[in-house]
Amino acid sequence: MDTGDELIALELSSSAFAERDRTEAFHQIYGREILKLDIEPLPDTALQIDMKLRALPGMSVAVATVSPIFCRHTESMIDNDDPVIVLNRDGVATHNQNGHETHLGPGDAILTTNGLPGTATNCTTRRVVTLRISRALIAPLVRNFDDAIGRPLDRQNPALSLFLDYLGIVNERQTLANAAMRRAVVSHMLDLGALLLGATPDAAEMANKGGVAAARMRNIKAHIRAQSGNPGFSLDTVAAKQGISKSYVRRLFELEGTSFTEFVLNQRLASAYKMLTDVSLAGRSISEIAHQSGFNDISYFNRTFRRVYGASPSDIRK
Repeated sequence: MDTGDELIALELSSSAFAERDRTEAFHQIYGREILKLDIEPLPDTALQIDMKLRALPGMSVAVATVSPIFCRHTESMIDNDDPVIVLNRDGVATHNQNGHETHLGPGDAILTTNGLPGTATNCTTRRVVTLRISRALIAPLVRNFDDAIGRPLDRQNPALSLFLDYLGIVNERQTLANAAMRRAVVSHMLDLGALLLGATPDAAEMANKGGVAAARMRNIKAHIRAQSGNPGFSLDTVAAKQGISKSYVRRLFELEGTSFTEFVLNQRLASAYKMLTDVSLAGRSISEIAHQSGFNDISYFNRTFRRVYGASPSDIRK
């Protein structure tokens, strides 16, 4: 499944086919050729599949909403032994593989593989995320890898929420615009995948320095962007929200060559700049914009704004 250093993006939908031949057409083109599955709608249901597929070097991510169906992966369809982590976001399903029958509800996850036959039944409409990883990349990082196939994953594992949050990065085309960033994202996802499946001690140590730190930082920055306009926003609230210590938050920013305070300040200044240059907000005073951006002290706002943008807020507005 090597895609080189490219990012491949596909969007698949059964609604692209006429209803009368939808099942057969989707089954032949997408089921057998791309997904390597026999797909059948459950009795008295209509087939509906909407899927976004992103392929990175050594792995691919698919996010799908799927109607009630029965899927079969047969011996004849096996062309690799890559593992597939299935994350069930909503709906109910049953998977059978490697001698195990596993029932999945919302929030459950399972490790499957392309290297063994198996079946899956979507008992209801289902929202699901699947991550296929090159076996050569992930297997050395995980204890008892083959024994885990077909078994549910621990939904209390803290790596699961970090993993799900970090998956959103595969839709950020600007972030993945260069090969170096794509390789970094793959490395981070491997780290989180290994922790989710049961990493070896060495792999766990590496993951905490790599993928876990990257996922934490992504969450922290998203929280700051959402809350930076709140004057009461602080390092304490961020650390509490993430369930980590203040010193760890500081350390994450230091590793990026900045600080928590500097990042928050830049976010607030950027928010103010955006509002000052928004014609629809011309009626708001500069002090009101400063306050809405998270500044309590208008003099401090004016000084820092001029230092960063080389002009006063009133000059920028003009």
